[in-house]
Amino acid sequence: MRMTRLTTTVLATALGFAGALATAPGASAAAGCQYKVVWPTAGVYENPNPNSVVVKTKYAGDIVGASTCEGASYNEYGYVLVTTDAAADGRGWMREGAVVPV
Repeated sequence: MRMTRLTTTVLATALGFAGALATAPGASAAAGCQYKVVWPTAGVYENPNPNSVVVKTKYAGDIVGASTCEGASYNEYGYVLVTTDAAADGRGWMREGAVVPV
């Protein structure tokens, strides 16, 4: 009986710890948005429009994001906000199709 109680306690502690780890990414998502680049190469634009200057290039598998979840559109193109030192205001824009939420 004592061994069963000890096993149950250890198991509950382990599952609780695993649950905390599993919810940690969700906590960071609440503080902002993160995306994974899925295109082989994707531009980070100064402004959310296809004629804007490309200030940086990101590659498939890169993780990008910002502290706020902002989006913008220009004609048929959708953009998501990403943080970058390469942009004058620290805010860059990437095409929605180039990224997926993490």
